[in-house]
Amino acid sequence: MAVPEPIMAGGQDWLETWRQMYDRERAQGEAVTDPAFGRSTDYWAHRAERFAAAVRRHPQPDSSLEWLLPRLRADDTVLDIGAGTGRYLPHLARRVARVIAVEPSPAMRAHLEVTVTEAGLTNITVIGSSWPMEEPPVADVALSAHVVYGVREIGPFLKGMDEAARRLCVLFVGLRHPTAALKPVWERVHGEPRLPLPAALETLCACHQLGLPARLDLVPIAGMMRYSSVEEALVDLRERLRLTPEPERDARIRAAIAEVFAPTDDGMLAPIAQQPYGGIVWWEPGTRTEETSA
Repeated sequence: MAVPEPIMAGGQDWLETWRQMYDRERAQGEAVTDPAFGRSTDYWAHRAERFAAAVRRHPQPDSSLEWLLPRLRADDTVLDIGAGTGRYLPHLARRVARVIAVEPSPAMRAHLEVTVTEAGLTNITVIGSSWPMEEPPVADVALSAHVVYGVREIGPFLKGMDEAARRLCVLFVGLRHPTAALKPVWERVHGEPRLPLPAALETLCACHQLGLPARLDLVPIAGMMRYSSVEEALVDLRERLRLTPEPERDARIRAAIAEVFAPTDDGMLAPIAQQPYGGIVWWEPGTRTEETSA
């Protein structure tokens, strides 16, 4: 029997393209990082509190979770890879038998534990680990929401999901990185175009290169970047720009905020240009086609 040719969109090695996009974006960020900028082995150590506050502003279930919930069964085990502060856990835990939340960041797990306790959830197992794991748990559904942007080796990540899930693998991932709406701020402050990270379309192509028959659904999304004030925006954007407080730079950031952001109906500040749709990349595990070398 003839072996089918691997599926490679446009003949492109998407796993290598992914690595290159990741490396170039990270190198650009390192090149402009203020020498006095604080670093930590836990990336989220200084960001988790602001991230948790931002998540609380968005009512749940959001459109991505609304896509998933009807596909869950009462006796399911759901594996939430990169569960963050646990924004989806209350809705998942009330719909299925068990949820396994995998989160490598101690700072994020601290907020996740608070979410679990405050919601009175008793069917949650929390694992402090990166993904993929050497001995991953097995679940009916594997979910990863807005995690892959920070993953350099996407091949093992996606294969790990496929091997861990019995029925369904799902990734919530933007058509562009969620912070792409902040590119104009970067460009005004640093004076150069911001390089992109991989997102939904690259994820879809990487899946097919691995032989994972993934599909892409679009869901409408509300703007994810919202701040309660200019001062809150300044603090968060300064962190994203890898800068420390400095009057002249802060003035440039404030000027960029005035140009790029606008008040919302509920009194928040949000970027004027935000992607109106998000992506759901999903497939049924165990149905691989021929794959290329990762």
